[in-house]
Amino acid sequence: MRAILIAAALAASALVGSGARAEPAACDVSAADRAWINRALGAWRYSADAITGAKVSQAFDTVFFDEACVLVSPNALTAESLDAIIWTATPHDGEIELPNGDKMPASVTSFADAGGDDDFFVMSTPSLWEAAGVRNDALGLETMMVAVLLHEGAHLAQVDTYGARMSALVEFNQLPEDFNDDTIQYRFGDDPAFEASIARETDLLFQAAAAPDRAGARQYAGEALALMHARHTRWFVGDDAYLSEAEYIWLTLEGAGQWAGYRWLIDPNGGDISEEIAMAHFARRGRWWSQNEGIALALALDRIAGPRWRRHAFGDGAETLPAMLERALR
Repeated sequence: MRAILIAAALAASALVGSGARAEPAACDVSAADRAWINRALGAWRYSADAITGAKVSQAFDTVFFDEACVLVSPNALTAESLDAIIWTATPHDGEIELPNGDKMPASVTSFADAGGDDDFFVMSTPSLWEAAGVRNDALGLETMMVAVLLHEGAHLAQVDTYGARMSALVEFNQLPEDFNDDTIQYRFGDDPAFEASIARETDLLFQAAAAPDRAGARQYAGEALALMHARHTRWFVGDDAYLSEAEYIWLTLEGAGQWAGYRWLIDPNGGDISEEIAMAHFARRGRWWSQNEGIALALALDRIAGPRWRRHAFGDGAETLPAMLERALR
């Protein structure tokens, strides 16, 4: 997701069903890419209804592209059905013009950009990822990419909650435009003590999620939160005090997004992947602190408090994941 909320359009009716409306297409994507886009958008709807409860409350442009064609929709994430999605298609010459007017190379990407005047989601299609050598043999590339889309799509449901909180924090502290979910890792990643605390906190939270009984889960989670508080007290002081709030928000954004992708992967009506494989090859695959500790927080909350946390994380944004876990332990 980049910018303030970051932490990527189908040409004719055949793309989304006979009822779809589209402008005359000047280009098209392959049948395989079309099928994946339909699958991914179907997964978004299933996840919103059966897993996260996430709803996108405002209009977002959705942009898909391959090596030659850009497909754009104003309602891909909000239309009631795939048949109701409106699409336009435009050829490109290796450079993609985004809805906010910026341009980027037609390369492997997936991100949500929200909090400005033009909110949008962008993702390149599987054919482009495959051509670039991206693989996930355990999950299958296209299945992994659906989970990636669900992660980023979750952020669009959080624009008015955690996104607004982060925007206010950035403005109040006059932070640079490149302040993002990985800033703390870039800042403190070379400090062995800081890195060791993050690793231990994360492991304890995963142990809490896997504990055979609630007493054990509560003990592991309490130890993790104690380490987190001690780390904040040591490093997030003075001019850096705002990083405590920032980390809580980023952990919530990235953790909820990562959990949404993982939870779909293991759903029998979703990816139908075993928990062990999905955990090893998606949930804990990345090297980014905010994603790994974030999903560990979400899984620990699931174990200790049940699914109630989701109505905040994907809904009203009343509390961050660490704050919800603290309350659950009291």
